[in-house]
Amino acid sequence: MPSNSVNFEIASDSGFTAEFTESRPSSDEIEGVLLQARKLVEIAVDRHRNVERLVASLEPDENSVGVATEQMIATARHHLAVVLTGEGEDETYQLIDQLGRATARGVGVKLLGRVGLLRDRRFLEHLDKYAPGVETRLAKAPLQEMVLADSVVGAVWIRNGVAVREAVVVRAPAVLRNLRTLFAVSWSGSAALADHRRLSERSRSALGRRILQALSSGRTDEAAARELGVSVRTYRRNVAEITRELGASSRFQAGARAVELGLLSPSGDLLPAATGQLAG
Repeated sequence: MPSNSVNFEIASDSGFTAEFTESRPSSDEIEGVLLQARKLVEIAVDRHRNVERLVASLEPDENSVGVATEQMIATARHHLAVVLTGEGEDETYQLIDQLGRATARGVGVKLLGRVGLLRDRRFLEHLDKYAPGVETRLAKAPLQEMVLADSVVGAVWIRNGVAVREAVVVRAPAVLRNLRTLFAVSWSGSAALADHRRLSERSRSALGRRILQALSSGRTDEAAARELGVSVRTYRRNVAEITRELGASSRFQAGARAVELGLLSPSGDLLPAATGQLAG
């Protein structure tokens, strides 16, 4: 389970600093911090773009980004923080190979991807085979692709669809601090890949999510079972099994985990899912 305490700090060259300490930041709080971090990153990048070596523009193509990130990963000594969306398929697999080699030499690697990668079987098989030591989490929120190496250098790139539209190498301390904040906030709103993969079709089904919605709304077992058209005994058995799958120790925690895993929206509303049946 992820840590229950997260510290976020956003800083700029102008002296503005905002620090956030939350036991479990809410979706709205995370979104607010992300907006602030992204804005300060943009300001800092613009401010340092013409300062030699602090922020250097790359040619906006996969090859330039690939060369820059490969060098950062190859020279990292302590830790790497990486965000991928899965666009640029071949380049993504090359980067995964490099991350696997980094973990083999003792570098700690955190990889954050979008939830949609769960549907990419080839990506998951490649990750399992070539980078099993990488700590991987998935998030529903929009992600900013980046590589941060040892907190001293980073690469950030923006896509227009699949193609890279803009890319920079960053060494400016203020920009790197805000990129670390951006990564930390996105990481805190994500869930481990292993947790996603542990979920059965029952938990992912529309009916399974209706159980989770009932739990988050505080309905009684009798009322929820009646709405679902099953017996209270069947309802409770499914509640117990789904709660166990989520790695939750209580019904309340099951609701929170369902939001983390994208089974429910932060407001407790149902999200699109496949159809399914409750275990009788």
